[in-house]
Amino acid sequence: MLMLEIGKSGSAMPAVLVAANMSGTTPLATEAALSLASRIVADPKMQEGHTWYILPLGNPDAFARYFQKPLYLDPANDTPFNDDTDELTDEDGYNDLNGDGIITQMRVKAHDGTWIPVEGEPRLMRKADPVKGEKGIYKIYTEGIDDDGDGKYNEDAPGGTDVNINFPHLFKSFGKRSGLYPGSTPEVNALIRFAFKHPELAMVISFGKTNFLLSPPQGGRQGSYDAENIRIPEEIGKQMGLDVSRRYKMSEIIEMVQPMMPPGMTADESMIASFLGLGAVVNPMKEDLDFYNEISSSYKEYLKNKGITAERFDPAQPEDGSFELWAYYHLGLPVFTMDLWGVPKPKEEKKDGSGITVEALEKMSSSEFLELGEEKITAFLKERGAPEQYNAKMAMTMVRNGQVSPAQMAGMIKQMPAPKSDGKKGDPKETALLAFLDGHTPGEGFVGWKPFTHPTLGEVEIGGFVPFADNTPPAAMADSLLDLHLPYIAELVSRLPVLQLAEVKATDKGDGVFEIEAWVANSSYLPWPTAMGKRNKAPAPAILILEGEDIKILSGYRRTPVNAVGGMKAEKFSWLVVAPKRASVTLKLESSQAGRDTKRINIGG
Repeated sequence: MLMLEIGKSGSAMPAVLVAANMSGTTPLATEAALSLASRIVADPKMQEGHTWYILPLGNPDAFARYFQKPLYLDPANDTPFNDDTDELTDEDGYNDLNGDGIITQMRVKAHDGTWIPVEGEPRLMRKADPVKGEKGIYKIYTEGIDDDGDGKYNEDAPGGTDVNINFPHLFKSFGKRSGLYPGSTPEVNALIRFAFKHPELAMVISFGKTNFLLSPPQGGRQGSYDAENIRIPEEIGKQMGLDVSRRYKMSEIIEMVQPMMPPGMTADESMIASFLGLGAVVNPMKEDLDFYNEISSSYKEYLKNKGITAERFDPAQPEDGSFELWAYYHLGLPVFTMDLWGVPKPKEEKKDGSGITVEALEKMSSSEFLELGEEKITAFLKERGAPEQYNAKMAMTMVRNGQVSPAQMAGMIKQMPAPKSDGKKGDPKETALLAFLDGHTPGEGFVGWKPFTHPTLGEVEIGGFVPFADNTPPAAMADSLLDLHLPYIAELVSRLPVLQLAEVKATDKGDGVFEIEAWVANSSYLPWPTAMGKRNKAPAPAILILEGEDIKILSGYRRTPVNAVGGMKAEKFSWLVVAPKRASVTLKLESSQAGRDTKRINIGG
């Protein structure tokens, strides 16, 4: 793993960590990291005030497969691992049966098959629906043979651990490709050690499979605690007037807390779990989601101004144990991700309907939402596949009573499963991908089904999508995509918190006693630290250091921690000191993540 460091040698400036292609399966991500490094070197403004650590490739073993024959996509590194827990290791890998240099799929007709061709597009397959009287025709396998004779195909390929699910946060023990334990791979271990050795890290940017700029981090994860058997901490119980000797259900606590909430806020399980310190935090903090959503809106506006109006399929959400989740939850840093390209949605003919999009809902005021009327809202909820019990009347009542805002409703709808199609058109993303490939690289991204005599399965057909086709655009598009997205990185970095001594003054209180007051201001948009960082105390506090000869501190400390300063806000600090006339005092502000500042004042004239 190679890392580039760009900045002034020996400086102690806030740093940005850029990590790309942690899964090893997104080639454009590595290109983006290298291109970003070139742009930083060529632009002195991007070097001002920051150090850059750029890791262009977090999973070299998996990435190497992109350049090997046969071509196949597998995020595992090369560490041997017994995936199928038999007596052998790495014994059942992929086989290029038809010799085309690509590992695709095999479909074989079988009485117990579960797949059928998509109507009108027999190249694509979909699951048969027995409820609708459909009978499966085919079974589908990855191209290869059953090397170890256990009835499974390619289930123990060479290699073992997916680097991007080996990080500590939400690590899945005994999961497929997750590794022996968190940080068990040398790649993850090295990156974790690097991060904790560099407290100056102030922001993380990741190029890979997710895109927090288009699709901010989502909540809704269930915590690792018993929601039916919760004990209230004594201190909190006294404040709320609760019986701390008994145990409560989560639903009971929410019911008790809701009347205490400010207008417009709703108590939910994530909020209560965080407040009571129940288990690990598994959902983003609300205050952080506020800035994620605002920056997402800014990014979408940026793309719009660049002429990008075509819709694309939503990017993936981060997997458990991923780098981006670990960086946010454990390091407490603002984390932004880009996937740089996604399958474009085909243009659809306009149909009668609500005419409402989730994006439009996010920007509506409560009054604008209510003006839509019950009929339009009903149509919209139906289009989005909302549960029947969540109807227009309920939604309008909640908005009218201030229980939820249109933006919060849009966030909930985004987390709902995608609306089901009629079941006969196949997977919408596969359909769109095939149309894109036919239009841009005909004959390259999809291998047509052709017969082959398999040594054990008999007559099969080999074909399907070429590996990497769904996440890697044609090479001719790469430069224009990087030119489109990478300039926004400078905008992100410009929002990093910057702490300064906005004002320092001394007031004579008489008898040689002086009050020193200082305002520590954060002149940037992002808070310092994030709400997650504030909760888990991951970043070290900034320090105010009061220095001066012949002074005695009556109130306050020579070293005072500054634990948090919100974006575009300031915090006041004060000291009482005894000092001779015409003394001078120096106040230093030191933060490895948010900068340094010094003020010198004369006291007593």
